[in-house]
Order: sequence, then structure tokens, then C-alpha cells
Amino acid sequence: MGTGKTTLGQFLASNNQLSYIDLDEHIAIQENKSIPEIFEAIGEQGFRKLENEYLQECVQRYNIISTGGGIIEGDESFRILKEQPKVIWLDCDIEILYKRIKNDSNRPNANNKSLFELKSLYSSRVSRYNEIAFIKVNSSQSLSDLQNDIMEAIVCE
Repeated sequence: MGTGKTTLGQFLASNNQLSYIDLDEHIAIQENKSIPEIFEAIGEQGFRKLENEYLQECVQRYNIISTGGGIIEGDESFRILKEQPKVIWLDCDIEILYKRIKNDSNRPNANNKSLFELKSLYSSRVSRYNEIAFIKVNSSQSLSDLQNDIMEAIVCE
């Protein structure tokens, strides 16, 4: 959460003539509800089920998909991502992330959480991120530097 997946995804897509979608935005549009409203109505488990359904659809249609940070919480979504050849893990210093998301009401798993709680959430996800990542990049860099690192890794593979 808060690493800049949407910003970088849009940047990469526009600079490389690739198709792009933000999965959370897509879910909200398709369900005609905000992510917090979906969480409130059907809980996190219900949201993860919806997220998986839309992920299955989107991996067939888009070159670049920005997902929510918690997508790896759903086993089926995790499996789908693990099968993708180029999953990019955007990472950033946890204190920077905390400043970006601490008061964001659109993030049900981070809203009104302390830095300690956010660190615990991050720590619980790290091994899964690491398991599916083709590369890990530090998103505190500029967009052009991130693009260069990502494209270099893809070309060198």
C-alpha cells in the first residue's frame, strides 16, 4: 500500500504503449461501490473473492495491472500472480509508506492504523511478495529511474 503502483503502472503503460488497469479501481467501478464500502458489505474475505475474479479477467486483457497490496492475502490470487512471468514488487521505506497512507480512508486495512500496526501488516506479507516477485524495486526513486531498472531487468532476463 502506498508504494506508487498506480502511478508507476500508468507511467510504464503510457511510455511503452502497453495496456493498463488499476485492479482496485476496476473492482470499484464494476461493483459500483468504493473499496471501503465493499469491505463493509462483504468483509475482507468477500473482497478477496471478488478481487480474484477480476484478476483472472484482467490478466487475460492487460499488459500491466496495478493491484492492491493485500492481493497476496487471497490464495487463489496469489497462485495466479505466481504464474505470471513478470510480477514487479514495488517496495519503499515503511515510514514513507506510513506518511502516505495513514489517513487514507480508501485503504480499509491501513485506515487509522499506527506505524507499528502497519509494520506488522507489511511483515506478514513480505515472504509472499518475495515469492512471486520477478524483481523488487525501491519506489522512492524517480519514475524514469524505476522504468529504467524494470526495463533493464526485463531485457536482461
